[in-house]
Amino acid sequence: MIRGLYTAASGMMVEAARQEQITNNLSNSETVGFKKDLALQQARPEYQVVRVGSVSGVQDNKVVGSLGMGSLIDKIYTSYEQGALLQTDRNLDLAISGEGFFTVETPQGVRYTRNGSFSLDSERFLVTAQGFRVLGENGPLQLGEGDVRVDEAGMVFLGEVPQARLRLTGFTDNSQLRKAGDSLFAAGENAEGAPFNGQIKSGLLESSNVDVLQEMVRMLAAMRAYETNQRAIQAHDDMLGKAVNEVGSLR
Repeated sequence: MIRGLYTAASGMMVEAARQEQITNNLSNSETVGFKKDLALQQARPEYQVVRVGSVSGVQDNKVVGSLGMGSLIDKIYTSYEQGALLQTDRNLDLAISGEGFFTVETPQGVRYTRNGSFSLDSERFLVTAQGFRVLGENGPLQLGEGDVRVDEAGMVFLGEVPQARLRLTGFTDNSQLRKAGDSLFAAGENAEGAPFNGQIKSGLLESSNVDVLQEMVRMLAAMRAYETNQRAIQAHDDMLGKAVNEVGSLR
């Protein structure tokens, strides 16, 4: 009976974590370049149920089955599937079609992003919406006066004169990246670079890959699972109350 309380409580904790992750996805459904997260669950280890006793005077500890101990969150998985491309017609709004990331310089080090909403600062460095400098193959991109455009290969032009190429980074395994806030990703120690195989689309931005309707369905399922576990705890609590106050009472 007590074990049932712990099993149901672990289920409530899992569903609470899922709702928190879904809420974060929904709150970023309009964030450019955002990649949704999925909470992956796994069952806790099962334990063998052993019959303890003796048969005809012989000790017989026979395994009669197994007992589950609930579930837990295994890990948070980030989905890097392509978001829809939205037209803005701004030359410095860039989207990546395919895999890969823009590379930016932050106070915490080099970071990677799919958010290509760029602009020029007062020193005419190409920067992100947060003011972080966008890196080219030879360092931060500083441009002179004139019309700026970027071709599909990531070459930056001032008028018709090529200036530098964007540093576009790919990875063999995106799971080695971790979110660093502001639609930025940091590479883990085991992250391995790979050739960039996407295309740059000027005048477009990549929207979040969150499907709002799908997330709402997942949230409702998580809420119902949470409530089911809550009712299970209430039922166990009622049975414990009867066991203590009625069955165990002396009359």
